[in-house]
Amino acid sequence: MTQLKAVFFDVDGVLLDSLPPHLAICRDLSTRYGLGLQIPDVETFKQIARSGVPISPMEAFFKAVGFSDEMAIKSDIEYRNHFTQRYEIPMFKGVDVLLQRLTERNLHLGIVTANTLANIQKPLGTALSMFHPDCIFAHDATGGAPKSQAILRGAATLGLQPSEILFVGDLPSDHRAAVNAGTLFLGVTYGWGISGENTNHPTAESPHEISEWVSHLLEA
Repeated sequence: MTQLKAVFFDVDGVLLDSLPPHLAICRDLSTRYGLGLQIPDVETFKQIARSGVPISPMEAFFKAVGFSDEMAIKSDIEYRNHFTQRYEIPMFKGVDVLLQRLTERNLHLGIVTANTLANIQKPLGTALSMFHPDCIFAHDATGGAPKSQAILRGAATLGLQPSEILFVGDLPSDHRAAVNAGTLFLGVTYGWGISGENTNHPTAESPHEISEWVSHLLEA
């Protein structure tokens, strides 16, 4: 049987349906600052993300949709200070059930995200308590360290080998982080930047499929 002991998650596009509000703040700030940008819709942005254009952390996101370097920095400050207060960020349907099922299987849960801790705390709410408190790695809590390093820190914290961890993400960069850290990887196709086509790793189309895939790993 597979020695899977922990599952680490990216947050945006995996646990939180946060792409629409991220694009909304871009539209609102473009209007406020008089930039006149044509902000892409969800599907167009996903094509941008799948092309490999850097979209995280948030400063890179702003640049990807047309903000200048200077305005991206200014907008990132606005984002950090006001995003979760002004925009509703729902969890994907089925995430609560997924996390509960993994917890019931005695798997350690962790978070590795390029977002800030403040921006994930409110949307995740009580679900955050299901994650190991020393394995919640947000961008500001890691000093901007690469996700692969955060994953390795989580493995050391839990006393696990990287190969005993599954990292679930929604971007090609998440897959690279898993490869660099030596963990298993599962890409979700309902998120920001992974398509079910032409991938060299397994994918899941919903939180329910993540649960099924983990069960398959544990029982293989």
